[in-house]
Amino acid sequence: MSAAAFLLLASAAPALGASVSVHATAPTAPVWPTNWVASEASTIQLVNGQTARTSAISYFDGTNNRTASTNITGSQFDTIVTDYDADGGQGKVYYFRTYGTKKDPTPVRHCQFWCTPTGGGIPCNQDDSLCSFDYKKKARFLGAKTIDGKQTNEFFWTENLGPIPMNSLDLYTTQDAANPMPVRMFRDLHPFGKKLGNTTIDYASFAAQTTPFASSIFDLGPDAKYACADPQPSDQCQTMQAQQYAWRRM
Repeated sequence: MSAAAFLLLASAAPALGASVSVHATAPTAPVWPTNWVASEASTIQLVNGQTARTSAISYFDGTNNRTASTNITGSQFDTIVTDYDADGGQGKVYYFRTYGTKKDPTPVRHCQFWCTPTGGGIPCNQDDSLCSFDYKKKARFLGAKTIDGKQTNEFFWTENLGPIPMNSLDLYTTQDAANPMPVRMFRDLHPFGKKLGNTTIDYASFAAQTTPFASSIFDLGPDAKYACADPQPSDQCQTMQAQQYAWRRM
């Protein structure tokens, strides 16, 4: 090697003891639309071996602080609507059955009763929400992972009651930074440090709702003034909340 070539290489090389590194910017947790609709399949597994599966079309109307789930399978109610602004901001969960009559077989939803939501009047605290405080503040990128043949980014965060652990969550999203889609949400349930089980929500489809939702999605039905206008929650709420505690989010 000539002296000139040696000097050229020496000038281009890093100084002795210096290190060369390339820092790739880690993906950040996606910011989701305020209003969206998704097709979801949920699996709940408890540590005692019990398993439950449901599927639903989920409507998230963050603009008006309300949600709806329709065509729910594995439940005695095929529609559940939550108005988080109702009852002075405490919220109301309305439970429906859909059926017709001999004179009019066209399916019509009928409100059965209402309860106060266990999570209070905060729509971002519900099971499938993508806007919880802890998600927005704490979700961190764990790496890439293949889910059902899809390349995804995994984001992890925890939910605590003060210092007490309640839930740990993993959200898997498509790797399209410009238009991400949720693929799967996994929630490990351990309220007060006690292991209860886990829930998995698979998003078969997901789309931003860019126009106002149809009023029929949140309609209380023709008999609402009889079944869902009581000033007090139903006597069935304690049973419903017990089921939600055992089978859904803690």
